[in-house]
Amino acid sequence: SDNGSTATEIGIKMALQYHYNRGERRNVLLAFEEGFHGDTFGAMSVSGLSVYNGPFEELFLEVKRIPVPTKTNMPALKEQLNDLLDTHKIAGFIYEPLVQGAAGMKIHEADGLNALLGTLKAHGVITIADEVMTGFGKTGSYFASDYLDEKPDIICLSKALTAGLMPMAVTTCTDKIFKAFYSDQVEKGFFHGHTYTANPLACSAALAGITLLKSDEMQANIQRVIQAHKEFDKRLAQHPMVKNTRQIGVIYAFDIAIPMDRYGNLRDALFSQFMERGIFLRPLGNTIYLLPPYVISDSQLEAVYNAVIEILDLYTS
Repeated sequence: SDNGSTATEIGIKMALQYHYNRGERRNVLLAFEEGFHGDTFGAMSVSGLSVYNGPFEELFLEVKRIPVPTKTNMPALKEQLNDLLDTHKIAGFIYEPLVQGAAGMKIHEADGLNALLGTLKAHGVITIADEVMTGFGKTGSYFASDYLDEKPDIICLSKALTAGLMPMAVTTCTDKIFKAFYSDQVEKGFFHGHTYTANPLACSAALAGITLLKSDEMQANIQRVIQAHKEFDKRLAQHPMVKNTRQIGVIYAFDIAIPMDRYGNLRDALFSQFMERGIFLRPLGNTIYLLPPYVISDSQLEAVYNAVIEILDLYTS
């Protein structure tokens, strides 16, 4: 397809139709609280950030939400999940593996997510990994799902698929899912083909981008950025204006110790102050995150780090 929202929309439709094709009606979806999966209708339905969804919420698919797993909430979360599975016909579970991007680069643990996925699969729930943001090296591996023992039934990909050059997305699935649609009965086919789906220019860009990603040079760049972030964290973590620093792969984030609205004057002021220094950083409320391209130079990274500390120092004084 052509973008991340459409990739997740397709994944949702596939999960619903999978059960329908097998003669079972399951009409409920499961998602994490504060998840974000796009702005088409199915994607909005499963997204938990209501700031984007307000005018449309009464029109959404039925979705049940659970918190992301933590070290402390797993017993209660398992109980909640079992209750939902007992009382609702859940078709699919869509999730951002390990990192909730739009929620503020919130990171959760692989062990807890593995446990949830195992339970869901045992109940026939189709698992949909939204790797639109995390895919293609962002977490240090090709995909965030690489860190999990329980692999998804469906993966949604876009963004870095073409290195950001051309609009393109891919929704992949296991053979089990594919076989539920492979039939001589036309109505069991998956009807989702848009005008610019898999256009040749985007496919060429994707192939070139994947070749670059797999190269020794780009893999070394990823490790270089990861190590630079770790060194920067040693400088930043003790800053009086900083709390909750976190990192996975080339994603580095922290919270500013000032309450602020997700889209408010203070957030806008921070954005402008970074831009004035030639740094494009987009605060998510009071969360600042760094997600640099793999080709960024050491001097450019240092300029970003210095700008962050310089602006934080302004608010300290």
